[in-house]
Amino acid sequence: MSSPENGRLEADQDNTSIQAGWEAALREFQHQATHLESRGAVRAAVTLYDAIRIARAGGLNCEHQMRI
Repeated sequence: MSSPENGRLEADQDNTSIQAGWEAALREFQHQATHLESRGAVRAAVTLYDAIRIARAGGLNCEHQMRI
């Protein structure tokens, strides 16, 4: 049987893994945006850079969407 403390440690490890995954994805998006920019697709790159900024800021606040 596991103790509540073990459950907390597992949850912390899960959260750390999720955070690491998000960071890796955002770094890859940044990398791809750099490629787009170097190929002259500046509008697409700017859109991707903006999406990265929004994701890092925690998303957009919409009046019809409840946040937990």
